[in-house]
Parts: sequence; C-alpha cells; structure tokens
Amino acid sequence: MRRVAARARVPSAGLAVVAAAGLAGCGAEPTGPAALPAAAADYRSAPEDARTGLARDCRDATARRSEGLAARQITAVDPRILRIELDLLTSPPAARPFRSACAAAVPRVTPGLDVRFAGATGNGRAFAYTTRSDRPLTIRGTVSPAPRAGRVLADRVAGEPDPPPAAIDAEGRFAFRDIKLRKLADNSFVLRIEAPPNAPRIADFSALCLDCAPGAAEPGA
Repeated sequence: MRRVAARARVPSAGLAVVAAAGLAGCGAEPTGPAALPAAAADYRSAPEDARTGLARDCRDATARRSEGLAARQITAVDPRILRIELDLLTSPPAARPFRSACAAAVPRVTPGLDVRFAGATGNGRAFAYTTRSDRPLTIRGTVSPAPRAGRVLADRVAGEPDPPPAAIDAEGRFAFRDIKLRKLADNSFVLRIEAPPNAPRIADFSALCLDCAPGAAEPGA
C-alpha cells in the first residue's frame, strides 16, 4: 500500500458527517440513511467515538442493500468491532474512497457463517499456514453451518493468477488445490465466501513459506 506523506485536510462536508456521527452515540438506532465520508482520510481524521458512529453508518448502509437473513446478519455487526477493522484498513490513510474500505471491512466481521482451514492457525478472520515453496499449496476449509450451496473465491494479493472458484459441498467443505507459490515469505489470499441467503464473509489466508526467508526453519523443526 502506498504511504501518504501528509494527512488530507477534511473538507467541510466531511466535518459535517463526522459531527453528525459523534452526536449519534454508540447505542442510538439509525434514523435514516446517513451520508458516508467521501475519503478514507476523512474517516481517519475523526476522533474514536465519531469513527464508531461512522462504522455504524457503514454497517447500516450495507444492510440496506441486502435483504432477509443477509440483512439481519449485517445488522448484528458490532460497530465497535467494525471500527477496529476500518481503522486497520485505513491506516495509514490511503487515497481510496471510504465506501471501498466499508465494503472490504463489513464482510470480515459479519456474524453468521464460520470458516475454518485445515492445518492453519487463526482468529476467525485471518489465518496463517506454514509450507514450502517447492510444494504446491492446497487450501482446505469448512464453512458452518453448511449452506445449501455456495462458492469461495480466492483473490491472490500479489503474483500469479487467482485460482478458479471452489464450490462448497453439502457438508460445508471446499478446497483449492495445486496452487503454485511464489518464492516469497508470505503468499497471501483474500477469500470471499458466497453462500446465499447468508451475507458474504471474507477471511485473510497467508501461506507462510518457510524456505523463502533467510534462516527460515524447516517444517516441524
């Protein structure tokens, strides 16, 4: 991510949005569609309580574009947890629209579907798996509760083309097989789980190449 040398100055429209979010309070119910800040820098310039209000506005705007179970799952997102995710995605402030950060953050913290990966460690949103560059990578995972149908998309952060989507079977299992690793210490993927009527989920998966970094240990050492 390109670093920005100086924080962008908040325009008057951004200040109005921040002030409104601060007045909303942490427990207030949304009274109607709220204007989201235009840029990630506008969000980052706000104090913590106002960022929590903007995270709530982001959640509510996303829920309004959904329906049924998906909308209910998104509405259940804790705005304080979403604020932490937004803070991570906008630090340092990038030259990106705030709506883009909102769209990337909400599926990472939406309750409903749970995803796990075989042999990986993680916290439910980000996972790490150790391997070697001379071994084709297989990513095996499980989604629960098992959806009636669905697929998982793997977006490679850098390098080779993305693997084809993986179908989710009747037991909630999916797999990406024979992925060629780049000779980098971290081969990262953003995995998007699409299993209607559930809301989309996003998980970050990092394949840590033990033989790529100087002095790396052998697997099992």
